[in-house]
Amino acid sequence: MAGEQGNRLVVEREEVVGVDYSAQGLTGLVGIGACFERCRFEGLRFQDVALGSGMELSQYVECSFDGAVLTGTAGYSQFVGCTFREAEIRDLTANYLEIVDCVFTGRIRSTTFWGAPPPGSAEGFASDLAFLAKQGRTEPPGYRALALRESNEFHGNDFSEADLIGVAFRYGVDLSRQRLPTASDYLYLPDAETALHRALSLLADQPADDLHARVERSLRRMLDREVGNGQRQLLFREADYKSRGVLKPHARLMFELLRKAAGAGA
Repeated sequence: MAGEQGNRLVVEREEVVGVDYSAQGLTGLVGIGACFERCRFEGLRFQDVALGSGMELSQYVECSFDGAVLTGTAGYSQFVGCTFREAEIRDLTANYLEIVDCVFTGRIRSTTFWGAPPPGSAEGFASDLAFLAKQGRTEPPGYRALALRESNEFHGNDFSEADLIGVAFRYGVDLSRQRLPTASDYLYLPDAETALHRALSLLADQPADDLHARVERSLRRMLDREVGNGQRQLLFREADYKSRGVLKPHARLMFELLRKAAGAGA
């Protein structure tokens, strides 16, 4: 069932093929067990999206979001072969988002991509089941496998021309299977664990003061929270550590150490 509620498009359990929504002035998009194939959402300024709402997977295959603005919740959604050229993605909740063979340019801001559902996913599933039980409803077919899956599919994507601001890849996104930005203020660690340990060794040879102690805490926190949770590669950007355009002192030292550590392992 598809329909428009104001300027919001809602598609539930329907396959939509080859529709161009670009001129419809939509500000909202909700997919519930929907499949969009070769559809165009170009230039639309979505104020709120629920790309994979409900307890079913929604898929977007070879769709174009070129020039669009997206913010909201990805939910249980999967994008395959889609384009986001000169698009802006910001503050997107992407706990279960899957992206395969997609192209991004433009800007992605304040968004975390997950290689596996983040902490609390199992609790959320249990809460949903309790909610359904109160309503006298049974568990939807396939929902358990969807909500409790061990990983999100995330590979073959091209971020090389994207402007990443406050973007993180966590819980096992394999960055070696993506094309990443290579501008000078980005730092990619293909073997994050080794580089972080090397940086700590370099730091141990420097004076002990508050600045160095802060950097040490940051490096150890990355080992614990990022590498310790399955993120084998890391991507940093200096702009994320700047205040009024100036790199903070602890960040400057951290980047110096990590660049030396990465170079030593090249």
